[in-house]
Amino acid sequence: MAAGLALADKMGGRQALTACFFGEGAMDEGAFHEAVNLAALWQLPVLFLCENNLYSMGMALALAESQTDLCAKATSYGVATVRVDGMDVVAVHEAVQRAAHQVRTGGAPVFVELQTYRFRAHSMFDPDLYRDKNEVEAWKTRGPIHTYTARLKAQGSLSEEEFLALDAAAQAEVDAAVAFAEAGTWEQVEDLLRDVHTLEGAP
Repeated sequence: MAAGLALADKMGGRQALTACFFGEGAMDEGAFHEAVNLAALWQLPVLFLCENNLYSMGMALALAESQTDLCAKATSYGVATVRVDGMDVVAVHEAVQRAAHQVRTGGAPVFVELQTYRFRAHSMFDPDLYRDKNEVEAWKTRGPIHTYTARLKAQGSLSEEEFLALDAAAQAEVDAAVAFAEAGTWEQVEDLLRDVHTLEGAP
């Protein structure tokens, strides 16, 4: 889909960029290789952003893919690549800014690997038995919110009181959203397909 959107922009003469986010598990799927191949072949303005958290639904990257160097896969299609510490807010911001500029000015795709980690299970149905608990705890010490907060405090750009106020405001917003959702009503059955599709020739 990303390659198609970028192709439409290119054919339409629009100065646009299509950002495509996916996990490392998607890179052993044919759709990834087809999209990157066409984006490189047709020089499409796509920014491919891979969130490599080392585990797909229930399997480690090393057990699912023979080539675990994700940038090497993208490079094999002639695509420029960059690898960045996905747990570092500043590093991610700077790397993506540069990559986006490269796509916009060069009119060709760029692949960014964001090396990160998810602290929780893949979903509520995932027993999360395939990871060592010590590994999870070790990664938590590099949590981007806490490390960036510590950086701002060290720079004198954020006080503990300001942080607590921001944290409380964010939690209040989440609580309000949950309360709104729980107080809502179920969608009417007759409306479930509204705007999902239309019949050709329908009024």
